[in-house]
Amino acid sequence: MTYRYYEKDFGRPDPGSTIENFPYYEDVLKCDGQTLPPVIQKRGAYRPEPRMISYDRYIDPKFVPLEIKNIWKKHWQVACREEDIPNVGDRIAYDVASLSYVVVRTAPDEFRAFNNSCRHRGRKICDKKGSGANLQCAFHGWVYGLDGKLQWIPFQQEFPYVVPDHFNLHEVQIGRWGGNIFINPDPEAPPFESILGPLREHFVDFPLQDRYTALHIRKKIRCNWKAAQEAFDEAYHTVHTHYDGMPMFGSAATQIDIWEEGNVHLSRLIAPGNIVDPYIGDRLDTHEGLRVFCSAFGFDPPPAERGHDQADSRAFAAELQRKRLEETTGRAHAGLHPAFFLDMVKYHLFPNHHPWWGEMMPWWYRFLPYGTDPDHSTMEIRVLMPIPDGAERPPAAEPIEIDFDEWARDYPATGVLGHIADQDFTNMVAVQQGFKAAEPGEDYLTLANTAEGQILHFHEVYDKVMGLTD
Repeated sequence: MTYRYYEKDFGRPDPGSTIENFPYYEDVLKCDGQTLPPVIQKRGAYRPEPRMISYDRYIDPKFVPLEIKNIWKKHWQVACREEDIPNVGDRIAYDVASLSYVVVRTAPDEFRAFNNSCRHRGRKICDKKGSGANLQCAFHGWVYGLDGKLQWIPFQQEFPYVVPDHFNLHEVQIGRWGGNIFINPDPEAPPFESILGPLREHFVDFPLQDRYTALHIRKKIRCNWKAAQEAFDEAYHTVHTHYDGMPMFGSAATQIDIWEEGNVHLSRLIAPGNIVDPYIGDRLDTHEGLRVFCSAFGFDPPPAERGHDQADSRAFAAELQRKRLEETTGRAHAGLHPAFFLDMVKYHLFPNHHPWWGEMMPWWYRFLPYGTDPDHSTMEIRVLMPIPDGAERPPAAEPIEIDFDEWARDYPATGVLGHIADQDFTNMVAVQQGFKAAEPGEDYLTLANTAEGQILHFHEVYDKVMGLTD
């Protein structure tokens, strides 16, 4: 699916074109003429310093063991969603780099996580999702309780020195927020609650725990995990990569917020929806932009009298989104700001978790290294939809596994999300290749001070936790 109105392609901005009256997100909101939702009012004031960032951290294998030591063994990271293991006894493996953990639902509202390694000869206890009354190694049959305690050993007389209390599975810390399960292997790690910062407050009116995974994509990518997630930490690329969305996504008005204090390393990107990007504002008016929006999202064309200014275009589009949501879920959504239905609001919690706020793109991202190869990674995308009123939680969609050289669009279930993702995946592969093609002395990122502030912030934190700064 492409963002086009009939056969008309509005094209990319002309090289050399400029924006005379550069818009700001706050200007878009003022035009809406409504009281801002509290989450939008709360700004992050931290500004990282511009700096050079060398390409070696994306391509040099020496960074992999350092990341394992300083990030994956030390920091809180999202392992799964609670709905992935809905019943007592359900378990799922979480693999990151060379590490592996198993997350288990041990009671209706209780979870535990362990190193995914049998205490006998090290075989992984859990290879994939499963269920049962205990955890049993598939190699020699050692049995552990859901609490990780050793329960039974075949031919136990051969192991007189194995004292059960000393041979339990090694437990790691668990944290829970928004229906997500986080783990931290470091027993000295700061409390999980201390890393969330404003996330809990910001998602009060958009509780992720009350949503379910309606679509789940897991894509293998030929680039470093950091480069993969940085493709989504700015809207600057919309002008060229997602040019077919410019009639209805105002990337030039993107707002970046950063919170950096104590254990909190959090940033946010907000790009307004259903406004004509100023770079192509001379090619179409707001009414035609509204028609593109309706076409792209499966609505009937708007009446001729609607959408002839930005405020009315956004109001009409938000009303369409609201009615569809209410019909789908049976839940009332009256009185909510257009930003809730139209704007793209994505957070980045260090190191690799990206929850979205609002109904325009109710997504969830996670980026992980693919084993210990710095040239490969995986990206996971979930579409988190609200549970229909009065209904049982639908089962979480099983992931659509997309291999390295496959296209998401070849999997019909991915829909418009597959189209958008494919545009980004193409860049990621070429970025990794370009890192290696750069001339020594010119092999560093050149980042925009504000538009790419999330990337600057990530590397500022990365340098600190990796011990790369004084």
